[in-house]
Amino acid sequence: MKFTQPELVSILKKSKDVYPHKVSKIQINETHISWIFLTGKYAYKIKKALKFGEVLDFSTLQLRKKFCEKEVKLNKVLCNEMYLGVVKVVKQNSNLKIMNPQHSGKALEYAVKMIEIPQKYRMDKLVDTKKVNFKTIDKLTTILDNFYCHTPTGVKIKRFGQPKYMQKKVQENFRTLETLSKVNPKYEKKLLLFIKNNTKLFERRMKDKKIRDIHGDLYLKNIFIVKNRFYLYDRLEFNDSLRYADVAEDVAHLAMDFDFHKRKDLRRHFISQYLEKSNDFDLKNLVYFLMCFKACVRGKVSLFQAKSEPTNKKRNVFLNESKRHFKLADSYLTSF
Repeated sequence: MKFTQPELVSILKKSKDVYPHKVSKIQINETHISWIFLTGKYAYKIKKALKFGEVLDFSTLQLRKKFCEKEVKLNKVLCNEMYLGVVKVVKQNSNLKIMNPQHSGKALEYAVKMIEIPQKYRMDKLVDTKKVNFKTIDKLTTILDNFYCHTPTGVKIKRFGQPKYMQKKVQENFRTLETLSKVNPKYEKKLLLFIKNNTKLFERRMKDKKIRDIHGDLYLKNIFIVKNRFYLYDRLEFNDSLRYADVAEDVAHLAMDFDFHKRKDLRRHFISQYLEKSNDFDLKNLVYFLMCFKACVRGKVSLFQAKSEPTNKKRNVFLNESKRHFKLADSYLTSF
């Protein structure tokens, strides 16, 4: 008997017997590319069988296994003990069971297994409830500076700092956006003009070894803070060319998200502290350009999520998020 992904997800959502441990609840968080099952003690992440052009390909079971393994490996760097490994879903006596990869049963699906950290410790929720102060930001900037000093660079990685790669990322984002909604062309035009007019800046960033194997999706939802311990999780695993980038992309993504959560004070402190600790003062010359770009990317992601929502109420939440991100992008246009 074969299971479609929606059928499998439905069983994982409803049946506690699927899991190899005691389950206190089953809550599901859905993104545009995955499902995350929260069970109280552990979380399981399953990738959707999707293909987005050249950007992302989870279309086969083997590809999903490959990227589950890669996700665990990448995330060991910034939150080692949170990521436990890859497990598989098998059929056992007409029931589904989650098993270790060594189990002889044929895999119906693969999942990343993690320690579950309560959602109240997610940094976006902490910011919204005013539980993040300048001391929190100081520690975060220290972690980031240390990470960027040690994360790999080299000839293969540095070439992704070339203007043509940045141009390609911008164009791909807006070509995808065009399939989802009508977007004012001013954003793409201004971003591409900046790239054209700042060739020397991009070359300097490459020469100064600022193009590295970064986090790639660093915004507030992808950080947990528990008892002064930071977990910068969910690094971008599905496309190396998007993760091989200027460290300023991570910094700008977080900075933009502080603005999105209406905390410009935290954004200003975050950027100033990062500049001071890293001595990367050249970052000031492209941070607003990247903040505008990241706001447009998040606007696109919100539109993706709205498209997959079956109810008007949830769909409108994501549509509103998208509008707010484009409004934020608009506010940056005169700053670069």
